[in-house]
Amino acid sequence: MHDLIDPALTVNSTPSTRIGKRPLQPRAIMTRDGIVEAAATHFNSFGYSASNVNDILAQAGCTKGAMYFHFPSKKSVAQYLVQLWCTLLVDTVTRATATGGPGQHHVASTYRQLAQHVATDESTRAGLLLSLESAVDENAKVYAAWTSAVTVIIERAIRAGHLDVETAPARLGESLCAGFVGAVHVATSLGEPDTISRRVDDLLALWLGAAAAQTPG
Repeated sequence: MHDLIDPALTVNSTPSTRIGKRPLQPRAIMTRDGIVEAAATHFNSFGYSASNVNDILAQAGCTKGAMYFHFPSKKSVAQYLVQLWCTLLVDTVTRATATGGPGQHHVASTYRQLAQHVATDESTRAGLLLSLESAVDENAKVYAAWTSAVTVIIERAIRAGHLDVETAPARLGESLCAGFVGAVHVATSLGEPDTISRRVDDLLALWLGAAAAQTPG
């Protein structure tokens, strides 16, 4: 449901003003993707502030000139990663809410799908964590859009009588999103990305209840 998360509420992450004038050649795409993957690895390992462009380029095996063709700065690479996360978020919420059924199942389905992506893909994981980095997204627009979408789904579930909770929908939505970020951050810091799905399952059971957190099938 694109009405739940507005794609316009994102950071400005266009890689370069030179891109878009003509299609990128396969080699240029490989170079760009290599830079993005190397940056994601460094951001996940050392954090945004401590990551050095020279180290990223050394891992990617390319020059500064090649980087500047695609990205004018380290910040623009980080913003590109946040945009990848935002795109995944919008698509996942859209698919989950299009299936019908109780709203709490939409939340659980969304979170489990996101957890699988974040656990297995460095770039997605980096984009999520960078979306809370003030130097990258000053107003945390993507995170705010995410919490807003989850809150709307929860409100609909409560109105339909599918979810019985005492916590205000906005606070529950915020807690679920903050808990997801926390689970990913802890797993990343411990070098245990394979535990992300399990941590998110525990989060859902805690806030939605074991039965409500179950998804059909």
